[in-house]
Amino acid sequence: MEEMRMFAINLLLMMVLVSCNKTEPTPENRNQHRLFYDEEVLAQLKDRRIDEASGIAESLRYPGHFWVHNDSGDEARIFLINRQGETVVTLILQGITHRDWEDIATGQGVEQGESYIYVGEIGDNSAQHTYKNIYRLKEPVLVNLNKGQNVLSEKVETITFRYIDGNRNAETLMIDSQTKDIYIVSKREERVQVYLLEYPQTLTDTLVVPVVQTLPYTRVTAGDISADGTEILLKTLNSIYYWKRNSTETISDALGRQAEYLPYFLEPQGEAIAWLKDGSGYITVSEMSNANVIPILYFYRRK
Repeated sequence: MEEMRMFAINLLLMMVLVSCNKTEPTPENRNQHRLFYDEEVLAQLKDRRIDEASGIAESLRYPGHFWVHNDSGDEARIFLINRQGETVVTLILQGITHRDWEDIATGQGVEQGESYIYVGEIGDNSAQHTYKNIYRLKEPVLVNLNKGQNVLSEKVETITFRYIDGNRNAETLMIDSQTKDIYIVSKREERVQVYLLEYPQTLTDTLVVPVVQTLPYTRVTAGDISADGTEILLKTLNSIYYWKRNSTETISDALGRQAEYLPYFLEPQGEAIAWLKDGSGYITVSEMSNANVIPILYFYRRK
């Protein structure tokens, strides 16, 4: 009964958001999409410390588990949750501060065979921070996945950059597995911009990152590139967009083509999306959490 009450409250809030937010069209007949089914509820997040889930990415080392982090104001930590919404590990990032973390990704890094976590300190609501950071660290090797354990990270590397065209607020960080390039998408412009941090990213100098694409969307809050580098997701407040990358294209080339809508059950302040590494679908989770609204982990299964 309690779960039904929470679901009804979530649904009411979403209906209000749809009526108030007219920044973009909401696709009709989403259950008719040719590639993906409508949402399935995997779980509610059990850990109330995750109260502003701003980014999510599936672990490469622990399939079926997801790294999640909070928005600004939290400690320098990320949470590893399972498909039941339970936190199994809290990873403390040593020597790092948390100004405004907005997205997270997992992928390859400088050492072959190692899996890495990338955390994007790229939020800038007032466009007052010239320098942005991406924190890169190896996924920890865990003896077991005990619920509630705290783990200290190994060394965290910092990639510092600034945009070539001035300060920007962004909430989207993506890794291209084919090149190890990093892509950032700005948030608020009427036509958002895509920035490129080419691999290998320096750790000693400040990168000046160029614009490689401009997109006809606004309020972009999340994105991800599939594990094989061939599929791209971008999420706005109301919609999810999808691109299939051709073998001769870069990520920016693919984004230059018209996108397809994907199914999306509107969440209260949904700011996180990720592909599953096995290609079976994608997941979302809402940022909002309070006494009456508990974030839900949604799964969209491939047909």
